[in-house]
Amino acid sequence: MTLTLADSVGHTEFDAGPLGSATAGPGWQGPGMPLLYSEDDLETSGEAGPRPRMPSVVNDLIAARTGEERQRLVRGMLHAIGFAWLGYGSVAQQHGKATPLTFFTSYAHPEWTQRYFSQRYHDLDTRHHDAPCSSLPLVWDLDDLKASDGRGPMAGRKRRFLDELADCGIGSGVFFSLASPTRVQERTVISLMSSAPNRRWIMDSVLGQALTLALSVHEYLSQHRRLPETHAGLRAEMPPMQQHILNFLIQGQSDKEIAYQLQLSAHTVDYHMRQLRRRFSVRNRVQLVKAAMQAVQET
Repeated sequence: MTLTLADSVGHTEFDAGPLGSATAGPGWQGPGMPLLYSEDDLETSGEAGPRPRMPSVVNDLIAARTGEERQRLVRGMLHAIGFAWLGYGSVAQQHGKATPLTFFTSYAHPEWTQRYFSQRYHDLDTRHHDAPCSSLPLVWDLDDLKASDGRGPMAGRKRRFLDELADCGIGSGVFFSLASPTRVQERTVISLMSSAPNRRWIMDSVLGQALTLALSVHEYLSQHRRLPETHAGLRAEMPPMQQHILNFLIQGQSDKEIAYQLQLSAHTVDYHMRQLRRRFSVRNRVQLVKAAMQAVQET
C-alpha cells in the first residue's frame, strides 16, 4: 500500500489534549530538561511551495495551512500505518551517554514525554546505544527492552522505566538515530510508538512507510524550526577564550585536554568553567555541554 498524508486526514483517535500537543508545564521543567518546542515555534511564513524532488509527504507538510492541520496530517498517517505517537529530538552523545538537547512535543505522547525527561529515563534508555550507527531503524518491543535490562545499581530505575512505559500504553515501536552532518557528537532521534504489545506486526512494508514519515518530518522540522535565541545571545556576548573553551567542551575534551590545546594552566581553565556555568545558569558540566550545544543550534 502506498500512503500519503492526504490519504490520512481525519484519523485523530490518538489526540491527547488540543490535537495531542504536549505542552510542558512549569511544574516539570528544570535544568535536566531539553529545550521543548512545538508547532508554535515553527517558522512557516514565506513558504517556497512544493519541492519537485521531495517525497509527497514533505510537500503535504509544506502545503498545510496551519499547525493544527499539520498535526492532523501527521497523526493520521501514524494511525494509518499502526503507530500512535512520534517523538523527535536531538541529543549530544558524550562518554557513552545521550544528553537531550531539544524535543518537539506536538506529535508526542504527552504523559510519557513528561515522565521520560522529568525522571531522566534517557540516562538508561538502551535504545540510544542499540540503534545502529548506520542510521538503520531499530524495531523494538517491551520484551526486547526487558532483555537488555540487566542487573546492577540501576536495575530498580530500569524496571520503573519499563513499568511506566507500559502504564502509558506503549508496547512497541521504531527508533531512528541520525548523525548530524555538521555537529560533532550530535544526533537526531526519531521514535515512532504503538500500543501494540509486540513488534511482530512491524513488517518491511510498515517499516518502509515509517521510515518515509520519519525522514519527511525530519526534513520539514529541520528547515522550519525557530528556537529561542537565549543561549545564542549569551554565546555571542562572551569573550573569545570562553567561546574556544565551549567549542572544545562540545567535542568532549576534558579540562586537561582543553588546557593543552589552548596553552592555559588548569587553574585558568577551571576559572573559565566557573564563569561559563554562571553565564548559562547551570550547575555542572553536563548541563553546560547541553547549553553550549543549544547555543550552536540557535546560531
